Order: sequence, then C-alpha cells, then structure tokens
Amino acid sequence: MYMKILSFAMNIIGIIIAVTLFEYFKALISTLQGDNMPKAQNRLTLNPISHFEPVGFIIFMFTGYGWGNPVPTSSVNYKDKKGCTVITYGLPIVICIALGVILRLIAVVLSDTGIAYLFLYQTAKCLVSIGIFNIVPVYPLSGSYILKCFLKPNSAVKFAQNEKIIQILVVFLLLIGILGKVLDIFVNIFI
Repeated sequence: MYMKILSFAMNIIGIIIAVTLFEYFKALISTLQGDNMPKAQNRLTLNPISHFEPVGFIIFMFTGYGWGNPVPTSSVNYKDKKGCTVITYGLPIVICIALGVILRLIAVVLSDTGIAYLFLYQTAKCLVSIGIFNIVPVYPLSGSYILKCFLKPNSAVKFAQNEKIIQILVVFLLLIGILGKVLDIFVNIFI
C-alpha cells in the first residue's frame, strides 16, 4: 500500500515536471527565434502553475498521456515561418524524450527501488510520454503545428475544419485505452 501511494505521488510530481519543462522549452525556443508573445504573456517561466491545465493533468494521471496549458506563440517575427515553427514545436519533443532517456539511464545506474529510483523512473516516463503524445497531429498538440507546415494551404484549411472532431476522437481513444496502447509501444522503446 505504501509503495502504491508513493508511486502515485511520484507520478503526479513527474507529470508536473514534464508538463512544465515541455511548455517552458516551447516558450524558450520560440522566444529565441524572435517571438515575444511567450514572455509578454508570462509563459517563459518554470512556474508549474503557469503551465497547469486541469483536464490535461487529470487525463495524464489516469491514462499516462496528457497536456498542459499550451504556450501561445506567434510566427510573425520568425525569420523563416515554417522552419522556425517546426523547430519551436519539434525541439521540445526531442528534448523531453532525450531528458527522459537520460533520467531512465540514471535510474538504471541507481538500480534501487527506493524513492530516488521511483522519482527518476516516473519523471523519465512522463517526459517521454509527453514528448511522444505531442507528435500526434491534433490541436493543440505540437504535431498539429508541425503537420500544418507541410500541408498545402487548401489541405491545411480542411484539416483545421476537422480539428474539433479529430480532437474529440483522440481524447476518446485515449480514455478507452486504445491510443495509450499504441503510444506505449513507442514510449517503451525509450524507457
């Protein structure tokens, strides 16, 4: 019973860390490319409260996948709108997966079942999970912004018209466990 409670607590901490880092990296990368919106809206911060989104958090707790409050960005000041958008939304995915792998390797070195191991393992899993989940091309996940950069204008408009339906379908598939099982395959590759 003690280990279940501890594991649950470490999962909550891992989710908070993963969501905060993911959104912070998105804000930082966009800012470094000339976007002043994240800073103007006080989202260039490591304060977890700024990145907290209750529905995404609860779904993350119970399915292993979720989201935070998306950092607003603007490509107006980007030198290359498409390229910088891909970097802004793609690099946080790569960074979170890489950090997750590093934390998992540290946990393996510790090879302990104590609190430190549990913390590192849960945080690693949450980082990789948020990275993998954000590849899914559904608004407001990063994958949708990346996909739109490669679509022709007419296709991007059609995609945008169906975003709500796709979003509902993705959440439904996540809640019934189908999407989670597919995503778990990729998460397990890194963890």
